[in-house]
Amino acid sequence: MSNHYPFKEIENKWQKSWEEQGTYAAEQPPADDRPKYYGLVEFPYPSGDGLHVGHPRSYTAIDIVTRKQRMQGKNVLYPMGWDAFGLPAENFAIKTKQQPAVVTAKNIANFKRQIQMLGVGFDWNREINTTDPAYYKWTQWMFIQFFEAWFDEKLQKARPISELDIPQDVEARGPEAVREYRDARRLAFKHKTEINWCPKCKIGLANEEAAGGVCDRCGGPVEKREKEQWMLRITKYAQRLIDELEEVDYLEKIKTSQINWIGRSEGALIQFKITNHELRDQDRVTRDAGRATQDVIEVFTTRPDTLFGATYLVLSPEHPLIKNYELRIKNFGQVKKYQEQAKKKSDLERQENKDKTGVQLEGLMAVNPATGKEIPVWVADYVLSGYGTGAIMAVPAHDERDFEFAKKFDLPVTYVVAPSHVDHKNPPQSGKKTVKRNTIHSLIYNPKNKKVLCLKWKNYDWTTFIVGGVEEGEDEIQAALREIEEETGYTDVKFVRRYGGPIQASYFAAHKDENRLAMAHGLVFELQSEKKIEVSPEEQEKHEVVWLERSEITPDRMNCSELEYWLQALDGKEVCFAGDGIAVNSGFLDGLETAKATDKMIEWLEKQGAGERKINYKLRDWVFSRQRYWGEPMPMTYCEMCGWAPVNESDLPLLLPEVKNYEPTDTGESPLSAIKDWVAAECAICGGPAKRETDTMPNWAGSSWYFLRYCDPRNDQEFASSFALKYWMPVDLYNGGMEHTTLHLLYSRFWYKVLFDLGHVPSACGQEPYKVRRSHAMILGEGGVKMSKSKGNVVNPDDMVEKYGADVFRTYEMFIGPYDSDAPWSDRDIQGVKRFLDKVWNLVQSRIKNYELRIEGEVPTLSTPGLDAGDVQPYDYVLNYTIKKVGEDIDNLRFNTAVSQLMILTNELQGLDMRSRDVRSYVKLIAPFAPHMAEELWQALGHEKSVHLEAWPEYDETKLVQSQVVVAVQVNGKLRAEISVPLDAEQDVVSALALEQEPVKKHLADKPPKKVIYVKNKIINYVV
Repeated sequence: MSNHYPFKEIENKWQKSWEEQGTYAAEQPPADDRPKYYGLVEFPYPSGDGLHVGHPRSYTAIDIVTRKQRMQGKNVLYPMGWDAFGLPAENFAIKTKQQPAVVTAKNIANFKRQIQMLGVGFDWNREINTTDPAYYKWTQWMFIQFFEAWFDEKLQKARPISELDIPQDVEARGPEAVREYRDARRLAFKHKTEINWCPKCKIGLANEEAAGGVCDRCGGPVEKREKEQWMLRITKYAQRLIDELEEVDYLEKIKTSQINWIGRSEGALIQFKITNHELRDQDRVTRDAGRATQDVIEVFTTRPDTLFGATYLVLSPEHPLIKNYELRIKNFGQVKKYQEQAKKKSDLERQENKDKTGVQLEGLMAVNPATGKEIPVWVADYVLSGYGTGAIMAVPAHDERDFEFAKKFDLPVTYVVAPSHVDHKNPPQSGKKTVKRNTIHSLIYNPKNKKVLCLKWKNYDWTTFIVGGVEEGEDEIQAALREIEEETGYTDVKFVRRYGGPIQASYFAAHKDENRLAMAHGLVFELQSEKKIEVSPEEQEKHEVVWLERSEITPDRMNCSELEYWLQALDGKEVCFAGDGIAVNSGFLDGLETAKATDKMIEWLEKQGAGERKINYKLRDWVFSRQRYWGEPMPMTYCEMCGWAPVNESDLPLLLPEVKNYEPTDTGESPLSAIKDWVAAECAICGGPAKRETDTMPNWAGSSWYFLRYCDPRNDQEFASSFALKYWMPVDLYNGGMEHTTLHLLYSRFWYKVLFDLGHVPSACGQEPYKVRRSHAMILGEGGVKMSKSKGNVVNPDDMVEKYGADVFRTYEMFIGPYDSDAPWSDRDIQGVKRFLDKVWNLVQSRIKNYELRIEGEVPTLSTPGLDAGDVQPYDYVLNYTIKKVGEDIDNLRFNTAVSQLMILTNELQGLDMRSRDVRSYVKLIAPFAPHMAEELWQALGHEKSVHLEAWPEYDETKLVQSQVVVAVQVNGKLRAEISVPLDAEQDVVSALALEQEPVKKHLADKPPKKVIYVKNKIINYVV
């Protein structure tokens, strides 16, 4: 036999055998009582480029997991399919002037060929394709279920729309009012909203297709455009999507990405009345249906405690009030121009843009309900329409963006929250009385020598600025001038600036023997001249005046807990404070901590009828329409009499028509709109003329439920039977890229929950579709750079399999590094893995040759005498340890360390006789990683049944007690020998044996070492 693993003779043979034998086919469900295991990888979009080396990393990883589960007696479902609708396929078809269906079929065939050549144990009997009408029939059916459902706020679940109670006053207004009432609550609804629009391609884009504000089709700039779109009311599930994460085992970073995207925040919805206008009816702003019409701007804020500091309002450029008040806004032309400019920016650009822009809505003013003062209203693109109400109350003293905006446009800044600090050098002492004070800290700067005046206290280890209290009848500046004169004698100083707002400081005032709770104000003065008066003896006894360099004013020298703030004032930095603290300049809130001030303000707003407590979510409803051809047709028609209605379920699937021209239209409508015969339809409600919806579904549609179809993929009566769903769901392990752990995971969880609520998924399946979610990292090019065609560093799996074989390729991708960390490809390292598998091949082949294993009944035995199965063997520890470690590593997705341990075992077994059962265990350990080689060796050992259907090896606990270890012997840090010594042997024992090794003797050259470094059980190093 060859010394090299002959993969070209073996791998294709076993791939065909596994397919013919149905080795990896899951039973539906089994006749016996075997437990199930459902392993899932994200099904790929089959691009024209074929597989890249990143795809096989996840496929192989979960293949290894499911192979082990199968060998542990589980009925394993490990399916594969194709996420084949979407913009990329349409783009490629337009570019190559082919039909999308033709392109997609070619791509799928190539992807499948590449996956099968890797020997991945997918159950191809369950293959699905989102573009198959037999599949998208059920996607359309599910959309209808969304349309025919509403969300019950009390029960926090979806219910059939037929169960929605209609208020008597609505019913009294007639059928049209009833229809409008229902339509306003459906989980699938049509709504005018902003979309990303590419003017060059004339197409609407999802956010993911317009990343960075550019179209992923042409690379041109994207703008915002209003259009009626189908939406799914995912926002109703926002809280459940957060809360029910507690039920699942996801990586913490995955849960965090979900929670952050949903963006739950608690606060208040506040009404700012619009003033100075006699408004005509058509100019009024209408709030939610059924509520009173008022001329107000509603704002959601998480910091209602700062309401006294709101000095202006800002609307997003898309805010409907702007159009409603067109006749009242004096500079509407300027505002309109600004709106057009904002359309050309992405949301990301608008949020990150540091150069704040905006236009005041001249002629509009609003009233701050807390102060009763009128404040101006602006429009600015840093406010987004998709969050809250699309309007904010600007509190520039306590929000960075508002602060920058206010400074640019010279708007008022009012400080209403004071930071609160404890002086850790002089903290309050228990048992001492606490005195509240309003104090000043005066910072006197000499512009001639750039020094700062301070006081060095004589009886305390203190250096301070000029500190004192504000007496009755004084303001802070008057108090500061008095204290400066009294304590330093200087009389000719000029007030320059103050730190934005006060700071609350808590400390023990030793000179007064009392605790102080001070509201401190930082004031900066410039020394104008040396004019002084005599300082009183009392003051001279307390402290002396010192002038310090700016660099000398440090926390270790100064006795001042507020120092960081005063230095900002000294350096002329304009600041805002965005944290929690103590309410100041806030009337009835003064002195309250932020949390208490927030609650009290909300109570006050509700009593005044000016606001209410509110929970808000950053999550927006899911825009579900696409104005393009290559997607699932929407199963909806519009009738002038009946409005929107679903097609009859008996008419599903509504097929995507074949068209010659599928490029976007000049109007921005879907290409389907040009097919008049297809658009013309019959209303399913009244039988009258209707028009089909010509928008198609997004590629997210088919990928939001595909895991359910795998459970029962050939069912033409249901998307999956309850019987199958109860058995297979939930998914035991779902793996995919980190880039899909936010939107895809969120959408599919939402989709599943709606089906669950409506009873289409049995309650036994649970409320979450995936028990465990894990993610793999990227494989990079040589040197750690990202693979790309332009860099010429893309590794083609076809080339690697041709050169090294599938088993080497698979094993290398697992060995390349930790599964959740990016790892660079290395041609040298894959050759190392090839040498390892060659060793495996030769090791087992030599045992077969030496021992002539034969089958007696069901048990292979050794025919060659001399090796008693019961004898203790030198490899017993490492073999049993490897069985334990590899099993645990596979379960925990630590594939690189599993392969590393198999390499150690293989090296240990070289030249050793082995028991027949241990040869079998060794081959089984290799099987998940190198399935073709293992199958060939298993057959050579005399077995007919596939090794992948055999039992996973078990380790012997009694053999895990290690008595010997291998210690590396180094000379000047270089390995010269390895020795086997008793576990935990002392240095003298190890050294005596090490010094007997010939390579060590040679490099020591009879010279005694200068130093011996011994790491117990690992290395001994001689320094010469």
